[in-house]
Amino acid sequence: GMVTLIDGQVPGFRGVQFEAGARRILSTLNPESKQDYVRKLTGFTQYDARLHAIATHPRLLAMARRMIRAEPAIFEDKALIKPPRLGREKPWHQDHAYWNLPLDARVVTVWIALDAATEANGCMYLIPGSHREGAVVHFKRRDWQICDTDVERARVVAAPLDPGGVLFFNSYLLHGTPANASPMRRRALQFVYVPAEASRITPAERLAVFGSEGKDVTC
Repeated sequence: GMVTLIDGQVPGFRGVQFEAGARRILSTLNPESKQDYVRKLTGFTQYDARLHAIATHPRLLAMARRMIRAEPAIFEDKALIKPPRLGREKPWHQDHAYWNLPLDARVVTVWIALDAATEANGCMYLIPGSHREGAVVHFKRRDWQICDTDVERARVVAAPLDPGGVLFFNSYLLHGTPANASPMRRRALQFVYVPAEASRITPAERLAVFGSEGKDVTC
């Protein structure tokens, strides 16, 4: 599980990103406590049979197949962790802006709450229907993100989830998560599915659409 991955007990796994400043105290923590200093895990399904079983669960694949209208393949797997009082925000963005996938590729993100995801500990916030409105320019600010002033706050809704709750959303959906200022941990699994035959584009092609360079835009 995630505890053994975080603790370095799985040979070959190097996909742990700790929160800033955490490494100086890691040697003093037990495996369970280290979870409260992790920002994310990536690329773990090939190292843990239980996590792979979740990513390939027939019900998840059936919904992904329905949404992308093709046989799904796992494109990305992550565990996103917001430690108590430490977890940073993920500013507003579109997932498609991060990936060198064709602009018309149908891509679905599956976000699974492992803990209760609340407005206090950093649940998802999103703009319903925004996936139908096309690509939005991103800027390098606190992260690779949509400019805060480009987010229509009146349309924003929170999407709290109970443990085990699942969000399925299109890669063009505008969404983000705030920092966790609460005493409660917020862990989630995230799997991204693309058509098995999906091609790739170059970073330059992606940035020509999602990037700000050379455009009459400011943030």
